[in-house]
Amino acid sequence: MQESVDRGLIANGMLPGKINVERRAGTMYEKFLENQEVGANDYSDYVSICAIAVNEENADMNRVVTAPTNGASGIIPATMMYINEYIENKPDEWEIDFLLTAGAIAMLYKINASISGAEVGCQGEVGVACSMAAGALTEIVGGTLKQVENAAEIAMEHNLGLTCDPVAGLVQIPCIERNAVGVTKAINASRMAMLNEQDTKISLDNVIKTMKATGDDMKSKYKETSLGGLAVNVTEC
Repeated sequence: MQESVDRGLIANGMLPGKINVERRAGTMYEKFLENQEVGANDYSDYVSICAIAVNEENADMNRVVTAPTNGASGIIPATMMYINEYIENKPDEWEIDFLLTAGAIAMLYKINASISGAEVGCQGEVGVACSMAAGALTEIVGGTLKQVENAAEIAMEHNLGLTCDPVAGLVQIPCIERNAVGVTKAINASRMAMLNEQDTKISLDNVIKTMKATGDDMKSKYKETSLGGLAVNVTEC
């Protein structure tokens, strides 16, 4: 395994196939070595805990900020905690820029697709929150507009098809842990975007359109009805 990693970090050129995808790992690794903004290894644990804390508050019917839904409300706050604790060179009043960027991304989904688990599954909730957080984080760390778009696209691309299957109809399993995974995915998407300056094959508009089509095709039992997925395959405790 280590040998294959080492080879990949020095290889370049086009990958086989007709869609002309160029190798990026080598250049991304070089940029990583040049700019290690977050050197601590504990950030992943920290943001996961923050996301879980918010969603436990939601599950306990206490006050949370809908971002963009209650079931996905932990991802944006946890990402902001990450910025506060781990990003040193951030703009003054960065919170405003973060929330404005996240809100703009959310509106693209709201207008062109959905942010409702009942309509498109959890890709419309956790997936959208992940996309919002990834794009907004990229804005705060100095990303270009293209990198902001790329981060938001990457985050949703890897949430496509995510079902909404709460066990017993409660926003607990898998919702709470799903937010913890979502925030680490958002941070990862942002970091990938910041290491890459090449044009991407898929735009944010493309992935939003795909998310909507995927949600439309998804069986209703996987869309917040608790009639499929984990909701019927996990013995309620």
